[in-house]
Amino acid sequence: MENQRQGDRHERIALLLQGGGALGTYQLGVYEALSEAGYVPDWVCGTSIGAIQSAIIAGNAPENRLDRLHAFWERVTWPQPWPLPPPSHPLRKPMNIAYAVASSMVGQPGFYAPQTTWPWFCWGIGTEPANGLYDTTPLRETLLELVDFDRLNDGPMRVSLGAVNIDTGRHVFFDSRDRRLDVRHVMASAALPPAFPSVEIDGQHYWDGGILSNTPLDVVLDDVPRRSTLCFMVDLFDPVGQPPKGLDEVEDRRKDISFASRSQEQIEQHRTLHNLRRAVSALYDRLPAEAKRDPWIRSLQDMGCTTTMNIVHFIYRGQGYRSWVKDFTFLRQTLEDHRRAGHADGETELASRPWEKPAPPHVGVRVYEVENKPEAVA
Repeated sequence: MENQRQGDRHERIALLLQGGGALGTYQLGVYEALSEAGYVPDWVCGTSIGAIQSAIIAGNAPENRLDRLHAFWERVTWPQPWPLPPPSHPLRKPMNIAYAVASSMVGQPGFYAPQTTWPWFCWGIGTEPANGLYDTTPLRETLLELVDFDRLNDGPMRVSLGAVNIDTGRHVFFDSRDRRLDVRHVMASAALPPAFPSVEIDGQHYWDGGILSNTPLDVVLDDVPRRSTLCFMVDLFDPVGQPPKGLDEVEDRRKDISFASRSQEQIEQHRTLHNLRRAVSALYDRLPAEAKRDPWIRSLQDMGCTTTMNIVHFIYRGQGYRSWVKDFTFLRQTLEDHRRAGHADGETELASRPWEKPAPPHVGVRVYEVENKPEAVA
């Protein structure tokens, strides 16, 4: 159960969850630590698995959120008949790969199942070709059971889910402030091609938002009217790494670079813009009254602001056994490794809480990078 709310000196608390499939239990661990410390988000923003977990959080009463998140992860995994060796054991990686490859052929319960017809060879035989390798009807049923969409739309927590409009090629956010959200919007944010089929909403077709931007940062920092915000940003792909050796490491590194979505560049851009806005406000306040009567000068006032954005940035560095299948290895013990890492990182960062200290008057964006390292394989 979430404790008494912390961070009340901030106008708003936002939780930003990147996409990353099975790696999403790292986000669960971070959220557990935040809940235990009393940090309750006003706004949850997610892409793909982050969108699914955002919907579960917002679509349940505070005392039920963690139970529902755990229920989701239990539902989308097969039973594990025997324990695996520890993360540092050299056999752990090949065992993960073998399981992931096998599950890619049979699907995951409560999540996705192979199409009943082979998608690549349906043309010309009177059958409409599938636009995804898997059927995601099981995910729809899971979401309808675990998410109260009336609460999601009418409750106090704002929800934003990132997707890509296939018809326009543009990145969009389905926002509960602007429209009523239902299971289609969550499914659209998690529709990663070519594995999962696109989702049609009001005549438009959507894919996973991670194709264009996997980290939902802009939607929070560009929001107007601007409010001082404490952002807990949980990324699942590490942009920093070594040159790969072998095809396994090549695909692993490609995913990191593709789905990290330029988080650091986005942060630096917003730091520059927000500090500039504070400078505009400070300069405007120093103008004489006569200058402020000029309509053009008055219009500049709207370009400034005095809000402060604190970004607590978690990046999952992965386990020592990481491989190209890391985002679709749904072994329960592997998921538990990710969860424990997220919880430990959350507890470590929450021990000091540097964001609760007042910011210097000239600083508009403060960033706190959470350091962690994967356990090496023996």
